[in-house]
Amino acid sequence: MTNWTPKLTNVTGTDGTSGTGRYVSANGICTFTAQIVAKKETASADSAGFGLTLPVPAAAGCRYVFKASLDGRDADNGVWTGEAQIYAGSDGTKIDRIRVTGTSNAAAMQNVGHLYGDAEGAAEAEIITVTGSYPTA
Repeated sequence: MTNWTPKLTNVTGTDGTSGTGRYVSANGICTFTAQIVAKKETASADSAGFGLTLPVPAAAGCRYVFKASLDGRDADNGVWTGEAQIYAGSDGTKIDRIRVTGTSNAAAMQNVGHLYGDAEGAAEAEIITVTGSYPTA
């Protein structure tokens, strides 16, 4: 496996996160795990929420869905599961949306657009984890 540094996309202001990741790309398939840790408060640029860079561009023209989780740690106790998506219209260089189940509206999927980091008395940062496989460009 190869190390890589994933970054959040669609961030406004200072990105207070750090990322670690590992991937294997062989025979036209990339399998990866990315972890983003919020050290400081970080917000998305709009209501679409955060995206995530990929280690190798995905084949364009299809929609891909990956497993995602958000560990709220001290800011919001609990772990939410969800999905990270690449849309068919994407250029394949990044995940377009990271979404997790919410606590309202019948647990509808909600875009992840804010990480507390060290704000509001949080002693431990939130952690976003995304894993999956996709065909490469």
